[in-house]
Amino acid sequence: MQDLATSDAGGAPCGDEGLEDCAACLMCGGTAAELALDGAEDLFFRADPGRFAIHRCRACGSLWLPRRPAGERLVRAYSGYHTHNEHADPTVAPHPLREWIRAAYYRSLFPGIAGPLDRLVGFALAAIGYDTSGLDKELRFVPPPPARVLDYGCGGGRFFRQLRGLPFKFYGVEYDPHLLSALAAEGIEVEDTATITDDRWDREFDYITLAHVLEHVPDPLALLRRLFGWLKPGGALYVELPNAGASGLAIFGAVWRGLEVPRHFALPTRAALARALEETGFVIERQVIDPAARDLLWGESLAAAPERAHAALRQAMAGAPPETPDNAELLIFIARRPAA
Repeated sequence: MQDLATSDAGGAPCGDEGLEDCAACLMCGGTAAELALDGAEDLFFRADPGRFAIHRCRACGSLWLPRRPAGERLVRAYSGYHTHNEHADPTVAPHPLREWIRAAYYRSLFPGIAGPLDRLVGFALAAIGYDTSGLDKELRFVPPPPARVLDYGCGGGRFFRQLRGLPFKFYGVEYDPHLLSALAAEGIEVEDTATITDDRWDREFDYITLAHVLEHVPDPLALLRRLFGWLKPGGALYVELPNAGASGLAIFGAVWRGLEVPRHFALPTRAALARALEETGFVIERQVIDPAARDLLWGESLAAAPERAHAALRQAMAGAPPETPDNAELLIFIARRPAA
C-alpha cells in the first residue's frame, strides 16, 4: 500500500464537486494512513458517479473516505437506497403461514408472553433441526418485553415489523422526511436526526440498536457517546456494520459489497470498534458472527465483479480461511452500559 502524508482533519467543502475533506481516521483520530483502494465506485446503487479513494489508518487499521459527499450530493447518494424502499411495493405480501410461524417463534423466545401454540412452534423447529440463527438475528437479541427499545437509523421500519405483536415500547430515529411521515402513520414514535439533541433522552432505554448506521455518520464516537447517555444503567447497545478486516475485502477489493462508497464514511476493524465502545464507557458482552453474511456479501460482490475475474475470485473464495471474530464480514457486538 502507498504511504500517505495526511494533515489535520478538515471537513471544508472542496470546490463545486459537493465533497468535503476528511484527513483523519474516524475511529481513532490517527492521521497516518495508507492508500487501501483507489477508484472505488457506487456499484450497487449507482446514485453517485464519482470514483473514490479509501484510506487505511496505520494506527488502528480502520478504513475511511478522505473525500466524501456532503450537502445535496450526500442526499442524492441515498436516492434509491435499500432502507428507503421498504414501503415501495405494497402488493408484494409475505406468505401468511410463514409469517405466522415466524411470529410464533419470536413469541416462544419470551416465556412471559408465549402461548401454548408458540411454545409448540419453538419445540417443533428445534425438533426438526431448523436453523433459527437467522430469525434470532432479526430480533437483534432484544431483552424480554416490556423493554423500551430504540432503533437509531430505523430506515423504513423493517426492525419494528419484526417486533410487531410483541409488547415492546419502541421508538425510532431517522433523517429522511418521507420515512419519518410513513413511520408516524404506522403509529411508531420517531424522531428526526436533523433536530434531535443529545439531551433528548436521559437513561431512557433498555436497548438501543444501531444496525448499519455507524459507518454512515461523520463522527462515530460522538454517536456512541450520545447513545450511551440514552441507555438506562445496565441497558445494552446492539451495533452491526461491515468489518474493515473482512476476508471478503481481501478477496474482492473495490467490488466488495461492504464498502458501499460513498455512503460508508468509515469501517472499523474488530479491535478498533472494541476500543471505541470501551472508550465511550461500554462493556462488551459478546460478539456474534452472522452465519449468512459471508454467502450474501460474497454473492453480491461476485455479481458486481467483471466476468473475466470470476474464475480467480471463485478460487480465492474456495481457499478463504474460516470466519473468525477478526475476519468476519460483519462486526456485530452487544455492549452494555454498566449498571453502577
